[in-house]
Amino acid sequence: MENHKYLQSLQTLEALCQTATRLSLDTSGRTDATWREKYGSHIFGKICMTAIAILKLLPKSRFNVAVNNMEIWDISSVCTLARSLIDAYYSFNYLIIEKVDKHELGFRFTLWSLHSESERLKMLELIKSTSNKLDEIRKNIEELTRKLRSNKFYKSLDSKAQKKFSSGEIGIFLTNTQISKNAGVNPNYYKAVYKYLSNYVHTYSFSISQIALFKAGDLESLRLLQTAVGYCTGYLCLAIRDFTKLFPDQRSNLSIDIIETIKDWEYIVGSGELNR
Repeated sequence: MENHKYLQSLQTLEALCQTATRLSLDTSGRTDATWREKYGSHIFGKICMTAIAILKLLPKSRFNVAVNNMEIWDISSVCTLARSLIDAYYSFNYLIIEKVDKHELGFRFTLWSLHSESERLKMLELIKSTSNKLDEIRKNIEELTRKLRSNKFYKSLDSKAQKKFSSGEIGIFLTNTQISKNAGVNPNYYKAVYKYLSNYVHTYSFSISQIALFKAGDLESLRLLQTAVGYCTGYLCLAIRDFTKLFPDQRSNLSIDIIETIKDWEYIVGSGELNR
């Protein structure tokens, strides 16, 4: 019975991944794309590739190729990649999907770009790089900082927030809990999922205790894998839903089964029914 439930969950994730990949390929390379469509395509592509990587690790998956006839059951890597997929979705929803006025949108994109250049500079300085690009990056940071400070939305913030954002330390000014609400995700659902997956990302004791008991072929281990598959499925559904908002002409490419699956998972993540 547990094996049947797992296989059903796996097949659903495979179908979603194939749909997402097709959407990504069908919309790539559009010459008239807006910056939101371009950046959205890049982030959505990352989500697709992460989903494919997860499926390559899942036993019985059509994406999984056995090595020396040995089937690998790797809950740790699956959970780590699942959190990566969720992180990518939150960036996608925040930067590309949520409807805000032009001033806040400009603020978000400038803040994102400033953080990118600041991170690039820090990494180069840490390795004591002598690249001739350092001056160019510093100039970009100065220009982006000026652009941020002249933004109407930025000026509406208190001085403490302004100082924090203009430092280049932060690329997204909303918390994931706030983005969850905007995306229709129950904050407690997000927190429970993220906390569970983060234990594997950081190799905390909880994850090690589960790995110690995890055995390939064991029914309890199958339940753990099915749980992780569910987390991936829910957020991949949201990503597909939102991508077709960005490219409305792609909605007709969604099958009835995929549309129904997305509706089901919208309810699950919105209601916070973790054990459905």
